[in-house]
Amino acid sequence: MPFSPKIAFVDVETTGTSPQTARITEVGVVIVRAAGPGEDAQVEEWSSLVNPGVPIPPAIRFLTGITDAMVARAPSFEQLAPALRDRLDGAVFVAHHARFDYGFIKQEFARAGIDFHAPTLCTVRLSRMLYPDRAPHSLDAIILRHALPVSDRHRALGDARVLWAFVQALYRKLPAPDVEAAVRRLLRHPSLPAHLPADTLEQIPNAPGVYAFLGLNEHPLYIGKSRRLRDRVASHFIGDHTSERGIRLASETRRIDWQETAGDFGARLLEVEWIRSRQPAHNIALRPRRGAVFVAIDPADPVPRYLAAEQTDPAAAPHPLHGPFASRAAARRAIIEAAGTHALCLKAMRLERGPARQPCFRRQLGRCLGACVGEEAASSLAQRVADALAPLRMPAWPYAGAIALVERDPLRFQEDWHVFDRWRHLGSVRSESAALSLARAPASPRFEAPVFGLLQGTLSPPVSGLARSGIEVVELFHN
Repeated sequence: MPFSPKIAFVDVETTGTSPQTARITEVGVVIVRAAGPGEDAQVEEWSSLVNPGVPIPPAIRFLTGITDAMVARAPSFEQLAPALRDRLDGAVFVAHHARFDYGFIKQEFARAGIDFHAPTLCTVRLSRMLYPDRAPHSLDAIILRHALPVSDRHRALGDARVLWAFVQALYRKLPAPDVEAAVRRLLRHPSLPAHLPADTLEQIPNAPGVYAFLGLNEHPLYIGKSRRLRDRVASHFIGDHTSERGIRLASETRRIDWQETAGDFGARLLEVEWIRSRQPAHNIALRPRRGAVFVAIDPADPVPRYLAAEQTDPAAAPHPLHGPFASRAAARRAIIEAAGTHALCLKAMRLERGPARQPCFRRQLGRCLGACVGEEAASSLAQRVADALAPLRMPAWPYAGAIALVERDPLRFQEDWHVFDRWRHLGSVRSESAALSLARAPASPRFEAPVFGLLQGTLSPPVSGLARSGIEVVELFHN
């Protein structure tokens, strides 16, 4: 009857929910081996308490009944690892919410210096696939629905026995080919979170675009982009599921949204827009910083002026701009670094404090030309500051007016026109006429540093580089 020559029904009890910070307190395994025709499967049971090396929280003690005193004399996982590995070797790893149990087993093996991999089957997903109209699919619900025998609920071996009983019930109630087809399908597919529809990946195109993991109440959790959406989304659910972030993301995701683009540039541009507008919880490092600044230098005054990037029109600035920098602190660091190689006076630039008419620290070391003590004119220092910061100067807009970067995918009959003017993204549309309308619109979006970085990096290579990327530059009209 078993769908595999060797199956391991596994359950673990733990001190918490994160494989990286919590530890296993008990392991239970039911090993089922296929027998000859007409013979019953061979069943072996194995379990052990595990000394986690950390206290068991009160809520966990109440749920499982496992106390610190019970595990005090138990072996550590490292001591149990060889025996457990022998039992799991060559088996299909079956668990309820398999990502959780497999993640803990994998992480504990890693701590013991053992690399462990196994095909995993989640009984939550198996129940959902075979009984799509019978929610919920919690273990308690499955026990009641199939009248499964239970002993020692919330103990590792007791729950592992329930899983074996559940699979036996499936074979009694359903045709064996149906059960085995469902198992094969789940083993072929990534281990999607149990609350996502089984056909989620099939609906996502393998094309360039942006995707978003959404939680309860459509709250955005994570946003990413890829040249191959389906493969990238699947990669989040393939692997060993040992990171706390990955487990949290999987457990919180209720729906996956996506949008196709004609190419990779459009996907990168849309990713910036989605992260800015939706503020996903797990994309903190990629969120645009509101503190981005430009640095302006007046030809007659060496003191740097900091301008909020999103409130500044680079084309209308009275003095050349430098940057943009992620923050005022980042701009200050860049200026100080340039000062060190060009003998600039930080005190005259108001980047160093000190009594008036006294030399700055660099002057005392012979690394300042004396603006702090009146030996260099402010206008001369201002010019040298501008020269020192020249490599960081904001480039002029290289076109006479608005342009469109056009991406085409002839196989999908998709064409995207990304419209820009003076380093600002006016929008993305699907036709030249719509692009012209965008360029003529009176409303002008604010400057965004991430968009500038993306656009500058795309326009920097020669035209042949743009062509190889499938991008064409179209000047819409001249100002």
